[in-house]
Amino acid sequence: KGDGAKVEAPTMDTAPSLQKELQKSLPPPSTKKINPENPPIIPKVIDVTTSQHNSVPADSSPFLYADPWGGRHFDSVRVTLHCREGCVILFSLEDSIHFKSYEMPMTFKRNTTLWISGIDSLGRQVAPIRVEYIIERNPGTCANNSMPLENKGKTICMDTYEWPNREGEIPRAFVNHEEAADSCKQIGKRLCSADEWKVACQGPEKESFPYGGKYKENGCPAKEPAAARAGRFPMCRSYFGIYDMTGNLWEWTATVDDHDPDFFKVAGGNWNTGNEATCGLAKRSFYPAVRYPFVGFRCCEEAKGK
Repeated sequence: KGDGAKVEAPTMDTAPSLQKELQKSLPPPSTKKINPENPPIIPKVIDVTTSQHNSVPADSSPFLYADPWGGRHFDSVRVTLHCREGCVILFSLEDSIHFKSYEMPMTFKRNTTLWISGIDSLGRQVAPIRVEYIIERNPGTCANNSMPLENKGKTICMDTYEWPNREGEIPRAFVNHEEAADSCKQIGKRLCSADEWKVACQGPEKESFPYGGKYKENGCPAKEPAAARAGRFPMCRSYFGIYDMTGNLWEWTATVDDHDPDFFKVAGGNWNTGNEATCGLAKRSFYPAVRYPFVGFRCCEEAKGK
């Protein structure tokens, strides 16, 4: 209401899947209090080159992730580690060999390389995962829930989440291209261009996925029964700090199709696009005047002066 989007009521087939919470809240970090007179035991260092643990096959590995994921962060970042299937979590700030058992969240105040691994219930070692954290001073050019990125010599502020740009909400679908553009316009923004979208998703290393170059089945909401709540996949964070750019909902862009000026490009795929939902996935749009249950959008604007 009040955002310019005239949203059709979902059909009987789509309403339940759009309303159902598909991703449970992530397990909270430990709240165990630390007694200064009885400090925690120093974690045991595990050298995986001499460890007796067998390697876990790639297709059966427990899903390990850091929250938030790596990339650029401003000022400092507090990181928690999780293992979705249940395992002993290991980490290293040194290399991919000498791990310590994970006990509590870590705060990074400078550029940090984090290695994470784990040991599953059968005593098998998960292949080390490298996560890079780049800590920069907040330039203060973008408002809350939008992140700056450079494109063609300009600083663009892009919404952190798909519309309505609020963490934890199911993003808006059933909105046609004109309604999406009007919604952005009413808050002083515009639809992002396909080029801006691609830059934001790929990051400076031009990765295939927001989290890196190799597809992770659980990394983004791209193999789900319906759209997930915004930000519920911590690994689905691009270098620039923008979430759910692959999977979840196709996103309308402001870029006119190369071969038909009556159509626009859409980007990113939706919740069941799987490994085809990449940062380079953009195509001629569906009919711009039609509202689809699998198409949404996010907004951009030029950064204002400090």
